[in-house]
Amino acid sequence: MQKLLVITSCTDSKIHRPDDALTQEDFMDFKRLAEKEKKLHKYRLPAGKMYTGAQHLRLNEGVLALRQKYGSDIVDVYIVSAGYGLISENYSVLPYEITFNTMKKGELLQWAQFLEINKKMEELLPHYDLVFFLLGEKYIQAIQLPFTQVNDKQRLVFICSNSSKRLIPQDPSYYTVLLGPEDAKEFHYGLFGLKGQLFKLFAHEAVKSSSLLEEVYQHPQRFLTCLEPYRQNINLFPDLNRQIPSDEDNQVAVKPKIDFCIPIPNYAKNFHRDLIYFIPECDDRVDPNYDFLNDHHAPGRNAQRDDRYAHELYQMKPNYDGILVSKCNIEQSQQKREIIKEYGLRNYIRFPQDKGLLIGDCGAWTYVNCEVPPYETEEIIDYYDSLGFDIGVSIDHLIAPGIKQQSERKRRYRITLDNAQSFINQYQKQEHNFRPSGVAQGWDAISYRDAVADLIEMGYKHISIGGLAQEKSNKILDIMKAVSPLIKDDTEVHLFGVGRLDLIMAVHKLGITSFDCARPLRQAWGGVNNNYYGLGGRTYAAIRVPQVDYKGGRMHKKIMASKNHEATYQLYKEKEQRSLNSLRLYDKGMLGLEETIEAVLDYDQLVGDGREKHAQLYREVLEEQPWKKCGCEICNQVGIEVIIFRGNNRNRRRGFHNTYVYYKQFKEQLKIN
Repeated sequence: MQKLLVITSCTDSKIHRPDDALTQEDFMDFKRLAEKEKKLHKYRLPAGKMYTGAQHLRLNEGVLALRQKYGSDIVDVYIVSAGYGLISENYSVLPYEITFNTMKKGELLQWAQFLEINKKMEELLPHYDLVFFLLGEKYIQAIQLPFTQVNDKQRLVFICSNSSKRLIPQDPSYYTVLLGPEDAKEFHYGLFGLKGQLFKLFAHEAVKSSSLLEEVYQHPQRFLTCLEPYRQNINLFPDLNRQIPSDEDNQVAVKPKIDFCIPIPNYAKNFHRDLIYFIPECDDRVDPNYDFLNDHHAPGRNAQRDDRYAHELYQMKPNYDGILVSKCNIEQSQQKREIIKEYGLRNYIRFPQDKGLLIGDCGAWTYVNCEVPPYETEEIIDYYDSLGFDIGVSIDHLIAPGIKQQSERKRRYRITLDNAQSFINQYQKQEHNFRPSGVAQGWDAISYRDAVADLIEMGYKHISIGGLAQEKSNKILDIMKAVSPLIKDDTEVHLFGVGRLDLIMAVHKLGITSFDCARPLRQAWGGVNNNYYGLGGRTYAAIRVPQVDYKGGRMHKKIMASKNHEATYQLYKEKEQRSLNSLRLYDKGMLGLEETIEAVLDYDQLVGDGREKHAQLYREVLEEQPWKKCGCEICNQVGIEVIIFRGNNRNRRRGFHNTYVYYKQFKEQLKIN
């Protein structure tokens, strides 16, 4: 098997950043350097642990995967350091503030010669047949190509930008893997860390196929072709709006506010388990035979019987793995409660066993202002059993972010754990059809950690973590980092109400095995922007054409407030229909963009409330027509109606579409997580 050498660069991001870090002047004066090193000795670390840039972290994950599979000798890592020269990852270093990226060419070459980078490289290379270089343009200049010691059996693979290609010798031993902004978009990783990310993905492929290293040695182009399954033409995180630099060597990296990187040694023991997505149930259905032209339901329609859920419209390609049903949603109407009691929950929501799991909870947010939860353990166990849940969650008492009094936090914390103890005690007395899940509530990392520890000691193999839906990502990460070491190989952990994909992929590594989120669905009719999820990662505003005939709606209220109801109604109705007809004609290519926008805004301005900003949003969505590019069942069936903000049958369909896109993004991201 080929032994690898990886040459990477130092990074500005370091684990220690003291104010008096070493400078270029320090390295030029050995006496001054020795004195400075004594002062900074507490910050000394092996180089491999000092750097925390995205490229370095991703590279380390790939290297660790190879070493775990093939042994520690399979790969060596050396770093081109602007302070220390060419050093092994094990070489001890102190923090310094020097980079080749800010140096002019003459200064750069002079400093590289002072550090003897080329000389050390020439001494190192003959020991390896396959070498990967993960260097930016300035760092390639610093190693001073070509090398004199390269032989025809060696393969030197430079993963670099197109602007760096001119620096690579035209020789059979040198091979370039060119990367640019489009690759960053398709692999969904910023250019600053892309080289490390691709090496990590390559390492995972090499772990699966022991012949891959030899294949890349024989045919270096295999490095990139083996990664094609990871290449996607969609943005996996539409909410992040990350900016991808156009030139990695001429821009300063923006430090992310949150580091979603979880080193492989910190992965939870249950990381091998699948990650599944639950959608919360709230009677989200649409009339499959709705008449969009006349805004009428099908004759004789019965909403519960005839309307369809998303999983019924997307039969071939599901948009979730399971459904979360809260007790409060079942109890919202007597009729619903009685139908479910008679026919069963799965029959009510028409979600067969082979479609996915049902998880049930009590809906703690509905009684957050109560002194104690309104349910008893025996009642809840019977409820889960009788309705056919696969997983049932113990009774919790939400510790909402607004609860600041420590005594009240601890009281609710104790109630939640006492209920969990009672729940599993009674569960173990006889056979049941569902699995019990103990719920953890808390207010910081320590309280959640202690709650999870208690639940595991009680005997729970399924744990649910609640109360974090409104918390920031960094706090959730901190909590899961504290909880993760407690999680066992056979533990399943559900995270309530959190669906940010970047965060979910990180906490999956820390032990989360399932989560629920309704945001893609609800976003369809919430806010001015981001109502429609495009496959390319963009989100679009829906075009608002409110119903004139909807009693209780905004337009009806305006009509009733006018002096002449009938005249106002006729005016509004005329402009409403002109707007709808224009959109449909535009969709068919029978009306121009400007005429369509003019008709929409002519009606839109009657609604008021500063809706002038809609003009640009509507222009963007109409120019790009994302519904024509989607290809999902809903967009194919209803066309432009899906982008019109108007009533349940359009808005919920758009929400179903969003959930479909979100689920697709979720599954694609799992492939590279």
